[in-house]
Amino acid sequence: MSPLAKLFVVLLVVLSLVSNAAFIVYVNKEDVQKDSLTKVQAKLTAADTSVQNLQAQLSAAQLNLQNAQNQANAQANAASNEMIKAQADLSKLQVGLAEASSKAAQQQLDISRLTEALNATQTQATKGTEEIARLRTDNDRLVKQSADLNGSVSDLTQKLDVTERERRLLAEQLTQVKGENQRLGMIIKGAQLSPQQQDVAVNRSGMPSVNGVVRDVRTIAGQQYATISVGAADAVTRGMEFKVIDRATGSFLGTLVVDTVEPNESTGRLSGPKVSMIKPGVEVRTQL
Repeated sequence: MSPLAKLFVVLLVVLSLVSNAAFIVYVNKEDVQKDSLTKVQAKLTAADTSVQNLQAQLSAAQLNLQNAQNQANAQANAASNEMIKAQADLSKLQVGLAEASSKAAQQQLDISRLTEALNATQTQATKGTEEIARLRTDNDRLVKQSADLNGSVSDLTQKLDVTERERRLLAEQLTQVKGENQRLGMIIKGAQLSPQQQDVAVNRSGMPSVNGVVRDVRTIAGQQYATISVGAADAVTRGMEFKVIDRATGSFLGTLVVDTVEPNESTGRLSGPKVSMIKPGVEVRTQL
């Protein structure tokens, strides 16, 4: 066999071996590819299932998104309406705030005026309190004076009661004396004595001649009384009658009948035509 033939044979053998090896490799590779294909198909099926699930989830998510968008749009519309309403309310509040600010400014002005008036009132109240305190002090003083005067009135009332009793007694005595005087006057008139003879008769009778002046004149229970400057030390007795004479003119003003007698002065009731003219300082005499 020629070398070429050998080479060809060798080449054929090598080629056969290579072919067998390639076939074996191909077969093995085909099995591997089938397995891989099966796995890939399984994965593909799983992937399709996942894709379907994902598509379903996507659809659900899109639906949820649409619902969320609708709800968000509704909420946005509601919020927009609320915002419009809030803006309207805000405008009203701003108007109200402006009015309130104006009122507050007016009220502040009124408060300032009221504060000034209150301060003036407090000042007046302080002065009023001081005046009340002064009036209370004056009232206490007047109450004390009233109490003192009431005491004096009580004393004077008692004295007046005593004086009134004495006056009644003296009135009775005076009535008797007047009756006696009338009787004596009628006797003197019947005796037809001249004034000089009457003076002589009085002097001979031993009646004292007492002269004095009026010290005080006052009204008690509607009756005029006078205090004169002569008393028991001058032989003045109760019931004695004095003639009241005006020194300046020498005119007769009235008579004084002694009610009470003290050592150096006496008090008696006044009567006569000019009692209103009897003042302190006019003269009193038992005999003209």
